[in-house]
Amino acid sequence: MKKVLIMIVVVIIAVLLVFYSLPKIQQSRSLSGGKAIKVLLVYNPEYTRGKSSVLSAYESVLQEEGVPFESIDVFQLGILNVDDFVKRAPVMILPDSILMHVPAQFGEWTKEYLSKGGNVAVIYDAGTRRQKGHYLKRAAFADILHLNYITFETGGAGSFDHAHIKFTSKETRDFFQFPSGKTIDGLTISGYHYGALQYPIARNDPDRDLPTKDIYAYGVTAKKEKFPAIVITDFSGGKVLYVNLPLGALKANSDDLPLRAVLRTYLFDVVGVPHIMNSEAGKGGIIIDWHVDSSVEHKTLPMMQKMGLLRKDIAASFDITAGDFRDNPGDGLGFDACGTGESLVELMKSYGTIGSHGGWAHNWFAKNVEDGSFKEKEIREYIVKNNQCLEKVAGYKITEYAGPDGVHTQPETTRILEDLGFVAYYYAGDTGSGPNRTFYQGRMVSDKVIAFPVMPFGRDASLYEMSTLAKKNDSEVREWLFDILSYSARNRTVRLFYSHPYNIAHYPQAMKAFMDKVENMQKNREISVRSMSDFARFFLRLLKTAYDFSEADNGLIVSLTNPEGLAGITVAVPKAHYSPPSEKGYVLTEDGRYFYVTITGNETKNSFLCARR
Repeated sequence: MKKVLIMIVVVIIAVLLVFYSLPKIQQSRSLSGGKAIKVLLVYNPEYTRGKSSVLSAYESVLQEEGVPFESIDVFQLGILNVDDFVKRAPVMILPDSILMHVPAQFGEWTKEYLSKGGNVAVIYDAGTRRQKGHYLKRAAFADILHLNYITFETGGAGSFDHAHIKFTSKETRDFFQFPSGKTIDGLTISGYHYGALQYPIARNDPDRDLPTKDIYAYGVTAKKEKFPAIVITDFSGGKVLYVNLPLGALKANSDDLPLRAVLRTYLFDVVGVPHIMNSEAGKGGIIIDWHVDSSVEHKTLPMMQKMGLLRKDIAASFDITAGDFRDNPGDGLGFDACGTGESLVELMKSYGTIGSHGGWAHNWFAKNVEDGSFKEKEIREYIVKNNQCLEKVAGYKITEYAGPDGVHTQPETTRILEDLGFVAYYYAGDTGSGPNRTFYQGRMVSDKVIAFPVMPFGRDASLYEMSTLAKKNDSEVREWLFDILSYSARNRTVRLFYSHPYNIAHYPQAMKAFMDKVENMQKNREISVRSMSDFARFFLRLLKTAYDFSEADNGLIVSLTNPEGLAGITVAVPKAHYSPPSEKGYVLTEDGRYFYVTITGNETKNSFLCARR
């Protein structure tokens, strides 16, 4: 079984707040000036003295998703006139952990905001405490949710529990952008190696006015009690989201998907906020990441080529452990990239990008890191040794990485990768999610090296695990592989599939069908297939884009600036309110909700008008 040193850290009892400094977020102008549209991320400074990891987690995800936003003190917000800015601030996010206490009048202020067309996301414990920390009898936003989500006065410590999160149907799962592989049974959220995950929830008490159709997922306790976990309901003129999970705390501890998926769904699909896409040309992407680590691949790689599983138009990542031994020095079981495997490195180079699979000898390196024998000095030494061999054969700098056996110490290994000029790494944390600047124990690990989480199939991720451990049949694996493609295309996002070339023997027909499907979808411009490092370079360039969405008398003015160029940067413009720009020089695509406006030139500044409908 694949050993994973960095596993998803699921918060079991309490939320951990850690302080750190986050790079400055590119944002539009503040609420006090101009007509810039933005999402409000509301916090109470009592909980964010210094820099809160939860606040930073939300800010990081919003920045990576290209959402214009402003973090704002709840005490400052509550004294503003709603009419002055509600059209420019269509959404308020009330996060977990950093807004437990709100001013007494803020609940009524929020109702007025909703009545004027605003929308509100209430996460976990927002508005559940008095100023001195005591729990309220009724949560501040219970009325707008038709649900009281703090029952401490009657339930005491029993008002909090742990539960599996189960969607009400596959349709609600898909709507909230959870891949089927991130569930154990199609509905219950699961983790790589863990199975069904248990999350902290609060017992809540729905009012009779809360329709069952508004509940998208439940928290199911060990006693089979069910509590609403994800709710979208109407209040006055707006849409209200409630999530019974500490989303920010989970993101701050290597579980990115719940926060990202919920925010994307609510902001993009429910409210319709203009934003910048974090995939090039606004198109979904797939990474096919082959881990090559032993001499057995001397036979399987030519076999892959013969079977048509290596294709010139499908650029894969080939992450290689270069040494001549695998388990112990002298065993001769290594891939030997600068010896007997050299010609195969040349072969792989013609079908994609060569990357590093870590410290020279696969099992030997993983074991020594895992048991603590190798510290930062040795980890660096053998990554460098691996790079030197691969760069000699490949002829270019190695910039992507996958830890042998999934062993990747945080933050030490990532710090080494950053020092060595890597831009991307395969990651066994944040599973099922897309590329991101991962957090670990409350801190962003790096803003220069992008994590690419593996896509699981329930408890498993590699074809070997699916065959040997889970006993999946060919049709089940084929369906899962196809779902990764449809998920990425439908949600215009990037996901990573990984395995070893020798694993193909378990599912040759499923892999052949998968590669055919990949090729057809790429030809039809539904997805793009590229290496980790290629996607990472675009992602890093995107993060340098400053953007502004401003309301004008005649429509929406979009302004973009990027010192490294805007080529491929794509703006999502809500179709319900605006028309696409009439100027030439843009590539336009669309779906049911958005026009996607892609910059074709590599200028550093660009602006355009989308006329109001």
